[in-house]
This record gives sequence, structure tokens and C-alpha cells, in this order.
Amino acid sequence: MKAAVLIEPTKVQIRELPAPVPGKNEVLIKIREAGICGTDYALFLGHLSVRYPIIPGHEAVGEITALGPDVKKLRIGQRVTIQPNFSCGTCPSCLNRKENICPNKLRLGLDIAGVFAQYVNVPEQYVWPLPEDLTDSMGILIEPLSVALHAFDKSPLSPGEEVLVYGAGVIGLLVVQLAVLSGGRVAAFDVAEPRLRIAGEMHAEKMFSSLTELEKGAGSFSIVYETSGTAEALSQIVRLCAPGGRAVLTGLPERDFPVLTAPIVRKELTIQGSMIYRNEFPAAIRLLQRGQIRTDLLLSEACSLENLPQALEDFRSLHRVKTRIRIP
Repeated sequence: MKAAVLIEPTKVQIRELPAPVPGKNEVLIKIREAGICGTDYALFLGHLSVRYPIIPGHEAVGEITALGPDVKKLRIGQRVTIQPNFSCGTCPSCLNRKENICPNKLRLGLDIAGVFAQYVNVPEQYVWPLPEDLTDSMGILIEPLSVALHAFDKSPLSPGEEVLVYGAGVIGLLVVQLAVLSGGRVAAFDVAEPRLRIAGEMHAEKMFSSLTELEKGAGSFSIVYETSGTAEALSQIVRLCAPGGRAVLTGLPERDFPVLTAPIVRKELTIQGSMIYRNEFPAAIRLLQRGQIRTDLLLSEACSLENLPQALEDFRSLHRVKTRIRIP
């Protein structure tokens, strides 16, 4: 098979490798389309600890081409999407139904070979059939939408609440839509004006590209969803939250940043972490089927596997939202 291999930070080679063979309870998936996300970019830059070489990528839609022993619920020819974090099932977190924070989980594209390749093996329980009315490109948004749903479920909002989405990348723009659907009065903050315009098309009422302007409304937001992953975000959010407010953090900063705890205490803020997802994939699929989530505004250019290195180089482009890799 053809695969993109990260040899070392910023160095990607397109190689011919043996196609994997599915083991017990695994299916072999021929990748049709894959998405680039912030984790892939952090890996590309060398900000994540992995063993090189590695095939990156974890957002994908493909077709099942082979079944390993004991696969019972799936069949060859099915078009599917992948839930790319495989928990151990035996640790205290898994036994308490918190598989998303399993310390032993295997992460596709980080711990094991990912989806920027023509084929990948995936355990049957982490494969979801894709309904016929969803395109491949819509299918690659199921994983990030599940991340957004998990964050939203951590602190649901009431109609009329003042909401700030701090960061208008893919996750942030999905959270904007979930908040609007729930009747929130939504503001979005990002340094990229093109992404803020998308937030406006998704019915965010206010858009801020300047922290100075945003801080004029400090203390007015009853809930803030942090989706930027910037190190200084939390220190800014504690100033922006209203008394009794909540903050849900989805981003994973590359470094620590000091946070003043006094405002957290004085305003009795609730700070909630949100790690990937648990069982949100079916809900994400339903939302997309019902047309409740706009995907057209999120899908940027599509390119070939050979152009993946350049697509990763261009990840910080202000006009890019979700870049797709099409794999023949």
C-alpha cells in the first residue's frame, strides 16, 4: 500500500509498505478520505512524544475490504468511519465507563499506524457504519463533532445564556452550532477573521478578533468553551466568566501558563476538562443526518496523499478550516 510516513518532525515521506492483515476482531479498511486536525499538526512539528517512524492521521472514512476472525457485526463492502481511540477495557477508568480517559488507550496515528495510508486495521467495536445519505467528507467530521458534543454535554446551557466559544477552529465552529441549536446567545473569539465570518454564518451574534475588545465584555459570559488549545487561554477565560460561570476546556496546550486562582475563588467558577468522547458517535451521526450541523462551511480544500506534507505546512493558514486528503 501507499502511506505517508512521518520520519521525524516536519519530514514526511510517501512510501510503499506492506498492507496490514486484520487480526482477531479487526477489520481492514481501505481509506477513501481523511481529515487533518490540530493533533496531526502538533505531531508534524514534533510537539508530541511518539516513536518514529509513524503513519499519522485519525479522522477517516473508508470501505471494509477484509474481516479478521470473530468479526460478527460488520461486512465487507460497508462504508464506515473510525472512532480512533482504543481503550484497554480493564483499568479503573474503563470499568467506571470513562474509557475516554483510559491511561492505556491506543491512539490511531500516534501510538499505532494511522489513516494517512491506503489501508488501516481497526478493532470492530470502534468502527461505525456510515449512512448512505452522508458523504465521505461529512463522515470525516463525525469524530470532531463527537469531541464537540462531549464538551457540550459536560456543561449544557439554558436558552438565553451568554456563551463564548474561545477559538473558531473546527471544534469551536461545531460548538458554536451546538450552542445556537440550544438557544444560547453565542459570541466567538479567534484571531482569524475568515473563521469568525463562518461563525457569523452559523448565527453567532458577536465575533471578536481582538482580545482587547473581547475583554470589554469581561464578566458577562455564563459559560465559556475553550477550543483553541492556546497556553494563555485559561488565564483569560477566568476574567471573562460571569460570577458563578463555567468553563469547559477541550484544548491541550503545548506548555503551561500561570493562572490567577483568586478570580476562580471569588466568582465560584467551575472549570471542567473535556477529553475526546465516550459514546457520542451515534448522536453525531444523527445530527449530521438531520441536517442540523452545517458542514459545507467547514470543508476546505481536498488534496492527494502526495500533497500531505504541503497541507501540513499550510495548517495555520487563516483561510483553512478542515483540509481533506483523498486516497485512491
